[in-house]
Amino acid sequence: MSEIDCDPLFEKREKLVMRLMPYVQKHGFSSLKMDDAAKYMDISKPTMYKYFASKTEIAESLIDKFVLYVSDQMLAEAPPTLSTEQPSTEELKFYGESFARAFKLTIKLSFYLTDVLLQDLSGSYPDLYAKLAGAVELCKNKLAEYFDSGIALGVFYPIHARIYLTQVDLVFRKLLDPKWLMLQNMTMKQALMDFYKSMKHQVFYEKWLDEEDSAMSDYFDALIAGMRAYD
Repeated sequence: MSEIDCDPLFEKREKLVMRLMPYVQKHGFSSLKMDDAAKYMDISKPTMYKYFASKTEIAESLIDKFVLYVSDQMLAEAPPTLSTEQPSTEELKFYGESFARAFKLTIKLSFYLTDVLLQDLSGSYPDLYAKLAGAVELCKNKLAEYFDSGIALGVFYPIHARIYLTQVDLVFRKLLDPKWLMLQNMTMKQALMDFYKSMKHQVFYEKWLDEEDSAMSDYFDALIAGMRAYD
């Protein structure tokens, strides 16, 4: 553990800045006023200035926190790959079990990195945007390696990994839109389950397709409950 991690001031700054995450996901940094920042941090403005001298410092602290999260925890969540040196049938079943892990990680990136946040960050703080984009790219590269290995071993259809990642990103963002769901007469749980199943059928050769989805059903229940609490 580094000295920074043990610094009480550093820890307090991290806790305070994370309280702003729901706001910047919806509105970005440009519209954030220091009065509002203090309000969302649930501290007085003078107290806030003890931890952050400016809005730029707030943005830097929050993005640094998220970059660390993506680089460490999310990267560790990416499923590993198998060697192409004649794995056994049992070993190949690994992909049926690990696909859910890859799917969860892909939608997690989409949930935290909203279009509003990314677009605003790109315009207001291009250096921070580049830093975040670099961490996200490492994570996506790890996911791409996983899909490429599945293709090489004949488990996945030969679909470019970036097409898969982009498709999941775009569709998942759409499924978070309550107006769209209402127009389609769908619940979010139903939409997420149907999307997950459709992606499995799109990715896997039938021989390796596992239709057991009870664990993902439970995961989506927890995800939706977490989203509601997050708002």
